[in-house]
Amino acid sequence: MSSEAELRFEVEILASAERVFELLADLRNYDRWLPTSSAFHGTTEISDGPIGVGTSYVEPGPAGIRRGRITQYNPPTALGFEQPMTMKPRQAGVIHIRLVHTLTPGPDSVHLRRLVYLSFSGPVRLAKPVVKRSFITENERMMTALKAYAEAAGPMA
Repeated sequence: MSSEAELRFEVEILASAERVFELLADLRNYDRWLPTSSAFHGTTEISDGPIGVGTSYVEPGPAGIRRGRITQYNPPTALGFEQPMTMKPRQAGVIHIRLVHTLTPGPDSVHLRRLVYLSFSGPVRLAKPVVKRSFITENERMMTALKAYAEAAGPMA
């Protein structure tokens, strides 16, 4: 049986929807705006070709390996990912992660809503409260870094 969690993050960014979408979708250049952390060690093994639905990637980390793919790509308003994380050790189970970004352009900014859906398979489901807290911390860090980087280019860049 799997457990479910839904996490919601929202931020107003003084930049264009196009700029913010491009930063979120450009998996090959996350390192220019998102520093590594104890949870995020970078994005690797990005499939060849233009970024879009079906693009695959790997995010290795200390707790497990995420093998993700883009599931929704509608510039500049919607971007989705699925990235199941196989825990280390494998016997600990899998955290199924689905990310949905909705960008709502305004006259001088864009409103970004990031929904993170988690479901748990295997023993890792017993650690749901700890896992949820770590996802909240990491997603808040990511949203702060994205906002700072996007706004550094100036309004509506």
